[in-house]
Amino acid sequence: MRMEDLTWKEFGEVRKSISTVILPIGSVEAHGRHLPLGTDVFAPMEIAERVEAKLKERGVEILIAPPIWYGHSFVLNVFPGTINVKADTLRRYVRDVAGEFAEEGFGRIILLNGHGGNYHPLIEAAEEVAERYGVEVWLINWWVDFREDILSICSSQGHAGEDETSVILAIKPELVKMEKAAGERRTSKVRVIRKDIGFELFPDGVNDDPRGATGEKGEAILDVVSEKIARLILEAEGHERGNR
Repeated sequence: MRMEDLTWKEFGEVRKSISTVILPIGSVEAHGRHLPLGTDVFAPMEIAERVEAKLKERGVEILIAPPIWYGHSFVLNVFPGTINVKADTLRRYVRDVAGEFAEEGFGRIILLNGHGGNYHPLIEAAEEVAERYGVEVWLINWWVDFREDILSICSSQGHAGEDETSVILAIKPELVKMEKAAGERRTSKVRVIRKDIGFELFPDGVNDDPRGATGEKGEAILDVVSEKIARLILEAEGHERGNR
């Protein structure tokens, strides 16, 4: 269920019986000439809803929290439309939001991340919340943690690449401009921090070839990722219930 759809009274009842909350986190940033700025939030939100549906079929309820839209996007800040939040700002904000869910009584908080630049701030936020409140915090980076599964579907992965483009084709095809899809994979032997490095590593806001993307591949990615997350939650819920 979506938290924003509940009244405070309904939420008060929900928190008594639900132990897991998913907090989708992404960014608003350039994703080539073919994908929308909200790609990194659209993907984890869709995954969260599919996880919820799969769990509901098996008799387990979870709560989906409103997403955190803005993320840390230093490299892509060279492109119009990228709204970059400082890493420490994101860390403190997520820490406070997740801490509130811990205060509300949720014992498992899942940070479902859709953006690579958020990775380190989210680890620090998760550690702070886990240490302070004694709750379990999961950090799931969907394109990293399930890379092998994704690469069995797509020939490559990358920012605004084949995998991400396929996912958005599956969920918001009307926002994808495949006629403008182009790009290539670029890497650097060392991490170079420079204000304009994004122009080199992400020409046009892309770091992969997205032209092989299809909605069918996106559906397959969404299905396998949501199924695996649902199974992890089921295992955790079963373990939790077995120890009550």
